[in-house]
Amino acid sequence: MKQPNWKSLVEIVGISALVASLIFVGLEMRQAREIAMSDGALANAANEIERHLAISKNSDIWLKGNAGAELSESEMLQFQGLVQIVDAAEFMEIARLRRVGADDIADSLTADFSVFLYENPGARRIWTDIIQSRKNYRSLLAPDKEIIDDVFADTVISHLTKLDQLQE
Repeated sequence: MKQPNWKSLVEIVGISALVASLIFVGLEMRQAREIAMSDGALANAANEIERHLAISKNSDIWLKGNAGAELSESEMLQFQGLVQIVDAAEFMEIARLRRVGADDIADSLTADFSVFLYENPGARRIWTDIIQSRKNYRSLLAPDKEIIDDVFADTVISHLTKLDQLQE
């Protein structure tokens, strides 16, 4: 009777355990990504509700600002604040999606934000002014740096240009 080759058997068991642990780690990573995506989507939904509430609470200013009506100084500050809230929330969600590799969803949200600005011309004017101001300061302070916010802004501006061309 032949004795089993214990060394070979132990090696096979060890390799099997290593493969199983790698599969387990892979599944854990996938699950962690899905949890992060779900948590982010939930946080984004809560932020979107807050943005809508802020606009609803200041609907008179929002409507006047988008219609191009004259705004008092305090109304203009509120209108600018509303636009900045929307911009910051959209940018942060899109940046989060890009970090986790969900570029297709990020692209859709960038397009949606572009449509939002297109449909709200006063918000678009304020947003464009804010972006131009940021770019001017950045060109002075960090002239050789590519900044992700500029890529986002350039993409939105490109989308807006396409939408404008469709209207012509």
